[in-house]
This record gives sequence, C-alpha cells and structure tokens, in this order.
Amino acid sequence: MKKIFYCLVAVLALSVCDVSAQHKGDLYVGGGLGIGTTSYIIEGESATTVGFSIAPEFGYFVADRFMIGIDAAYGINANDGAVSHTFNIGPKFAYYLPICEKLYYTPSLMLAFCLGAEDDYVVPGFGFSASLVGLEYRPTERIGLTGSLLSLNYALMSEEFYNMRFNSHAVDFNLSLAPTIGVKFYF
Repeated sequence: MKKIFYCLVAVLALSVCDVSAQHKGDLYVGGGLGIGTTSYIIEGESATTVGFSIAPEFGYFVADRFMIGIDAAYGINANDGAVSHTFNIGPKFAYYLPICEKLYYTPSLMLAFCLGAEDDYVVPGFGFSASLVGLEYRPTERIGLTGSLLSLNYALMSEEFYNMRFNSHAVDFNLSLAPTIGVKFYF
C-alpha cells in the first residue's frame, strides 16, 4: 500500500514540475462532450429534455494566452418522443488565466452559424455563447483536459429563408448549467 502511495506522489510531483503555458504560435486540436437534462413547466404541463453534444475544435494562439480558433458542435435532444438536432460552426476566442502552475481559467466567446432540425424541418440561425466557468488542466506539455460548467447562450433562429410570406423568429436566451468535458492535443 505504501508503494502505491509513494508512486502516486512521485507521478503527481513530476506532473507539477513540468511547466506548460500557452505561447504565441501554439496550435491544438481537441473536442468536448456534453450531456444534460432540462425540466420545465409550460401552462401546467411538465416536460423533460435530454441532450447530448459533441464539439470538435481547432485553435491557434495569436499571442501569449490568447487563442483564436474554430469550433463546431453537433447536438441531439429528445423530448417526449420528439428528437431535434442542432449544428453550429464559427469562430471561438479564449483567454488563458493561470490559477496555478498547470491549471488555467479559460473564459471564452463563440459566434456561430446554426442549423436546427426536427422532423425534416430545417431552420437556420445565428448563435452566441460565452463560457463563464471554463478550466483547463495541463498534466503534460502536449495534453490539456478541459471542463466547462456555466455558459451564457443566445440563439436567433429564423425561417424567413424558407417561407417569405410568414417570417418567424425564435429567440433563445439562457444561462446554462450544462457540464462539458474535453481534451486538447497541443503541437
């Protein structure tokens, strides 16, 4: 038991001693997974939505600690037998603030072109997201483990492109507690 404890302490000490920071010119590829449930009541009727998302991304550090990248996301939501799909793609901006040697606070902003689909009905739109509580832990120089908990989201979906006589807009603005986890590979 003592040998296992000492090995764990040694591995932790070696990982803390390795200095890793995001410098101008660094590149990464990565992605994240998210899962969440939402319960709501509308006119006395309650419903629960279950969602899953996957989001690949690519980033480039244009200055020390300042990243610009491209982010794509696919999500699927199920609600009482109805299934909807979403797709977003757009630029992402993040700033890395060191908390300690290997842990960074990473607030980010993303602008996106969006598509939403349900029952062969597709609606385009525009979205904005701000990750307010994002963290990245760098156990090695080449790997980053990411997590996000709290985000502010805005989406404007419009069907005016498909039906010019009836312009319809759906606006969604929410503060989301949907956890996501991810991994980044630096090169």
